Amino acid sequence: MATAKSRDASKGVRKPKTEQRTYRFHAGLWAEFEEDCARHLRNPRLVVEALVRHWLDTDDKIKGGIAQKHREWSGGAAEDE
Repeated sequence: MATAKSRDASKGVRKPKTEQRTYRFHAGLWAEFEEDCARHLRNPRLVVEALVRHWLDTDDKIKGGIAQKHREWSGGAAEDE
């Protein structure tokens, strides 16, 4: 597992501990998510992190089920960017 203090042997540079990325969500879906997080006094960033950890820890069968549920919600159109 890489840490902030680890170095890339070939370049001698420090790897950041965190990384900022930008993803686009349907505005209504994101607003509903933020409202639900506020209602349950949870930080949306931490909820997203928990969901990512859940995804990484689960097996392929469950990931397939999540993907199928997404296809049902989105009307069968996958919008992977």
